[in-house]
Amino acid sequence: MTDVKIRRGNAVTPINGIDNSLATADKNTTLEMDFEVVEFRNNTCQKTSNVDKMELTNNQDDQTLVNDTQSMQNKCSYGNESEDCKVEKLLHYSIPEKLTFYDSMRPMIKAMSIFGLWHSHQLDPRYYKGNIRQMGSQSKSKLQKIFNARNYCILVNVLLWFNFLRFVPAFWTGPEQAMLEERLFFKVIFCLFTFQCACNATAFFFASERMHRMPRFFHHWEDRIQSSSETGANLKHIKRWSIIFTVQAILFVTFHFLNQSFGVFGTIELVRNASAVFVAPFPDHPALHVLFIIINIFDFAAWIFPIFFFIHICMILCDRFGNFAKRLRLDILRGYKKGGVPSNVESLRYQHQELCLAVEHSNNGLFTYINAISYGTMLPLACFLLYQLLFSSSYKGNVSAILMYVVWLTSIFVNVPVVSWIAAIVNTRAHEPINMTYNIRVEHVKNDDLMVISMFLSRLNGHAIGYTVFDLVTLTKPFILTMGGLGVTYFALLAEFER
Repeated sequence: MTDVKIRRGNAVTPINGIDNSLATADKNTTLEMDFEVVEFRNNTCQKTSNVDKMELTNNQDDQTLVNDTQSMQNKCSYGNESEDCKVEKLLHYSIPEKLTFYDSMRPMIKAMSIFGLWHSHQLDPRYYKGNIRQMGSQSKSKLQKIFNARNYCILVNVLLWFNFLRFVPAFWTGPEQAMLEERLFFKVIFCLFTFQCACNATAFFFASERMHRMPRFFHHWEDRIQSSSETGANLKHIKRWSIIFTVQAILFVTFHFLNQSFGVFGTIELVRNASAVFVAPFPDHPALHVLFIIINIFDFAAWIFPIFFFIHICMILCDRFGNFAKRLRLDILRGYKKGGVPSNVESLRYQHQELCLAVEHSNNGLFTYINAISYGTMLPLACFLLYQLLFSSSYKGNVSAILMYVVWLTSIFVNVPVVSWIAAIVNTRAHEPINMTYNIRVEHVKNDDLMVISMFLSRLNGHAIGYTVFDLVTLTKPFILTMGGLGVTYFALLAEFER
């Protein structure tokens, strides 16, 4: 066995005590083994190639070490990871040297980085050039520790949460109180909007900050999917759509920036007076308007980019699941003509499983939280807007209020159905092979092949494969139908009570 030991100062602890040792690991703790050294620096796992620190004793079979690390892997979970789990993930999940799939999405990634939604410190091993990183063995300069994409994302998050929190008191204080009823609708809209944007930015920051979230998705795709000629995606097609979505998102942000600027500094007095709510509860001052217009640029980016990013990932997965279904259909047909199963049935099952893991990694890493934020803010806002539009008289004669209702209702009724539908298509495509698999002839099938087919059917008939809302419910077509029925019932009851 290759004994793996923990060094803390001059004391050496064997692998059997790894759980207790790593639970209290400090920045001087080093995990020593034959192929790499893992150090804990500032509570972060980093690899170093310093072989002088290795202490190895070969006295038993290497399989014992494999069994030990497998038992560590079984203890790991996304929600509550101990330090030994972090070490295990670092050792058994290598970072690809090339990130071709990630590079194909770089136009959107770069745009999100500009707006403070993304950083590549954990994801991209090429983030540091030359001798700056060397897999964590060397520290960054003081200037790089301060001015970097990660700290920029933190600054943007602070600004977005400040924008939301400063607006909350506007409901009961500030110069706008004299027109509270008239502008209540806009205050509710803007408060929910800023809250959603701040939550989106925070979710994106932690998704790119934690190695087991979105970095795990991109590394998994590169290592297990893109590396195969059969399952790899068309990178040129991905980059083309990435550019299209980025341009659309930038146009959306630009339009709202110009719209707000025109409302504040334009010549229409009615609109200019109504724009005072943007700086509430502070007094109406041009300098404050400029400040919050700049902050709102990041708000609009945090609202639109998560939508396009999610749709883009779903489109890629739908394409890959569709490609898999075509290849499975052809292989089953060939096997059917020969009176047996496809010769590569295990390879096909494994390819489908890797795609399912890609869905799981991206869902657990980011999109389950984005979906929860979207449904938790947009659905109540839609109910409020429709109620005001149908039954309230406070907006009568107010052209700006009617325009605001129409714009936001259109945004919600486009956003939620489109996002829900594309997520439901991912679920449908992932389970599509089930009908094809039932067409396999099993008269003369070997036990090994029969076991593989049973595992494949168990996966397809088991837990729903797809994106969730905070891991509570999977976005499927029946779920969309249920939500639509609830909405119709809700407004039917409202109309009945208003009579």
